[in-house]
Amino acid sequence: MAEMLRPHITEFDLDEVTPWKMLRAMAPELRGVVTNLHDALKELRSCVFRAGQLVLEDGQIAQQAWLEADMLARLLPTILQSGFMARDDDGALFSPHLYAKLLRKEEREARKTLADAQWEQWQENGDVPEGMSRKTVTNRQNGGSGGRPRKGESAEQARARRAREVEQQHAQRHMPLVATVAGGKTETQNPNKKPNGFSVTENSVSSVSIDLELERDTYISSGSISGETEKPKTELDDALVRRVAARMVSVAGMQDQIGFGISLARKWMGLGATEETIISAIQEQQAAIRNNGEEPRRLKVFEAAVLRGIEAQQVMQAIPTTQPAEAHKSEDMRQFEDAWSRATQVWQKAFADCRDFGAVTRQWPDLAQEHGLPDVPYDRTAYQQFFSSTEAVAA
Repeated sequence: MAEMLRPHITEFDLDEVTPWKMLRAMAPELRGVVTNLHDALKELRSCVFRAGQLVLEDGQIAQQAWLEADMLARLLPTILQSGFMARDDDGALFSPHLYAKLLRKEEREARKTLADAQWEQWQENGDVPEGMSRKTVTNRQNGGSGGRPRKGESAEQARARRAREVEQQHAQRHMPLVATVAGGKTETQNPNKKPNGFSVTENSVSSVSIDLELERDTYISSGSISGETEKPKTELDDALVRRVAARMVSVAGMQDQIGFGISLARKWMGLGATEETIISAIQEQQAAIRNNGEEPRRLKVFEAAVLRGIEAQQVMQAIPTTQPAEAHKSEDMRQFEDAWSRATQVWQKAFADCRDFGAVTRQWPDLAQEHGLPDVPYDRTAYQQFFSSTEAVAA
């Protein structure tokens, strides 16, 4: 099947696409034109009005969409302003909604490819518990990461929400316990309170602030509450946080936001980001913003890029690096596993850099040649057949 034509555009933000339901608020005439334009693109199986490398003119677009040329010319400025259509870097008219749908589809396919490779690697290494299916293992992983995003929630919003929930739970564990007196009123001051923390007033106890974590560690042994075991805490090094924050404001040129930088650095590192992931994401996003003739003014503008970097970092960290025992393997099997491992690393790095499954697929022949890999598609079966054929020819 031929690949869907896509716009030539260097920067595209999925979060900035105008919601399709906003079309209801437009005039009926404009709604009809937008619908015709999208129907024409769907029939062409394309995101953009382009014939090969030829950019269609507005008159040609009107013919494709069954529209009168003067009507399209009159309404197109409003359609572009509302975001239901846009122009790419070459001036070709395209649909942001269809392009966003294509990008999401390719991202799902990329995640599935990586998940398939990881599952096969686990099976080869014997890391899958006996009797457990792939669905069971996936469900456990999803549960450990907080489950799927809620309806209408992006991956970045889900991660931010989970981080807030963890902070709230931590804060609740340190809330003071306040006892009440008869009648439901909280007693805060009592001149007759004795040094032991209790009041001499009958049937009343004054408020006592208790650190639940301290009390738990002091008086409750591990595993004494319904079989619960203590989990080690991970504390961020303040010196490291300050160093990362200093690099952030230095790279961004925002030395006046060092206080906010420390807060963001602690948040992102708490989500698992390494120092290099944060700095690289800021540098790349800053370059993209400046290429559009703008200048970033707040550190918050880099958060989406950093969260995407964390996701790519976690994907790469999840790929096992250990190799099984080599003694029983044939030479062609060793060659295959070595080449497939290198190919997987090259593919993951290329996808992490651009997050465009289609682009990496198109670039793969050049990437394979550049890294000394076989001239075959990035597919495990294709690699196995290649090395089996190599051994057969050698014999």
